[in-house]
Amino acid sequence: MARGFLYVYERIYKGETEMQTEFRKIPVNGKRTSVADQKRVRKIISDNAYRIAQECSVLVSYPKMRIEGTAVNLGDANIMLPDCRIISIEELKKIERGGEIGAKAQRDRRGSGKEAATNVWMQWKVLR
Repeated sequence: MARGFLYVYERIYKGETEMQTEFRKIPVNGKRTSVADQKRVRKIISDNAYRIAQECSVLVSYPKMRIEGTAVNLGDANIMLPDCRIISIEELKKIERGGEIGAKAQRDRRGSGKEAATNVWMQWKVLR
């Protein structure tokens, strides 16, 4: 787990904020943005995803990233957990705060082994 962070989703939000500050330094202008500047934007996203993967053991991608006018819109983040599930950041929040097992147990009147294993992994990452 990243030092100084309680949850993985907090680290992802912090990375997005850092990326937006870097994007403001790049002269983007919609379709007229130069190829070199587009590559710089993709490089910043790639570097941030790599740091998060190293610190938190999850893969983060922004498949709906686009340049709109004078800003870079990242879109929704897709997160791949170590058990190869792809989830949104809202689902990650729910898992990390322990809501997934409770909700699943209420639906089936019992807990599933896969959700229990994921929740144990997330708790270990938070406590580590």
